[in-house]
Amino acid sequence: MRAAEQTATLRGISVGSASAALAVAAHGIGGGELPQSSSLTLLLAVCATVGAVTATLPAFSRGPAALILALGLGQLAAHTTMTLSEHAHSPAPGLVMLGAHAGATVACAVAVLAAERLYRVVTHALHVVLASLAPAAVTSRGHTVSTGIHHGPVDALLRASISRRGPPALV
Repeated sequence: MRAAEQTATLRGISVGSASAALAVAAHGIGGGELPQSSSLTLLLAVCATVGAVTATLPAFSRGPAALILALGLGQLAAHTTMTLSEHAHSPAPGLVMLGAHAGATVACAVAVLAAERLYRVVTHALHVVLASLAPAAVTSRGHTVSTGIHHGPVDALLRASISRRGPPALV
């Protein structure tokens, strides 16, 4: 998986989970009630769908404007889901709830952008370190040649544990 695809997956997961968590918090701050279990289940399904769509659309895999749009749509979808699924508002939700949802969108966008940047830095550093530690293959003449193949710990465990020995020979 390329770095851009991994970042898109990270963004989709972040948008989906943050949309659910921050929508419930913003809804509560704005005077709405906490959702019951059936409403919460529907909310999680809707926010998971928002996250999956965000991760798969190429336009949403780059840039802060697309991220803010995805988070805003996630907040709208979450608010609509909570409102329509037997969820009652306080008598005057209005601007306080709208402000709480907008604040949640901006705060989440900042956090996701910071996480993406940190992810890129950490994965690049790991790539540089692991590339320098890659074992070199030794040819029959004693020359070393880099294979370019990096085996992970699971591959090493499987190579060590799978026997190449055949069944006993019949006499």
